[in-house]
Amino acid sequence: MVSASNKQIPKSFRANRSIFLQWLGRTVLSFFGWKVKGGIEEKHNHKKLVVLIAPHTSNWDGIFGVAALAGLDAKITFIGKHTAFKYGLGAFLRYMGGIPVDRSRPGGIIQHAIDQIKEIDGSLIAISPEGTRSKVKEWKTGFLRIAKEINAEIVPASLDYSKKEILLGKVFRLSGDNQKDILDLKKYYSAFKPKHPEKY
Repeated sequence: MVSASNKQIPKSFRANRSIFLQWLGRTVLSFFGWKVKGGIEEKHNHKKLVVLIAPHTSNWDGIFGVAALAGLDAKITFIGKHTAFKYGLGAFLRYMGGIPVDRSRPGGIIQHAIDQIKEIDGSLIAISPEGTRSKVKEWKTGFLRIAKEINAEIVPASLDYSKKEILLGKVFRLSGDNQKDILDLKKYYSAFKPKHPEKY
């Protein structure tokens, strides 16, 4: 079984990167026994979607996430800690769609992300609701603000270490009630096992 394929996402979300990079992403996933399940339906082609990635408890999440990004050939904007964007790795992360941000300025992070994708036809922005690998009591609400400002729906993307799967779930439509939406999404993600359950 192929670990990931660009056929899992509509054409407007494809980055048209090199065949080698797509192969490399799929090979990394396969080497560790991981695969991407699910996908984004064609009816969402040319729309703006927020890919909500959880649970996030380990640096390995980022490694498998970037490998999946390459394997899917997904055109996606993602936010990363500015300290990770150093030397050659920084250039690669930017090429893959990464935006380096200083987390000491949280308001600027969200606005920067919004400005990056507003003008893109068919765009995905990936964000972790926890905002950190450490255990948190409450999710950050930046993803809700982004979704509302760009009139986007949510694609829940889960990492399940018990199955070694990244699942692209069905699009989640926001109700407008932040508390309800967060509770519903937390309930959805509770079915997936993170690398470090004690941190989630």
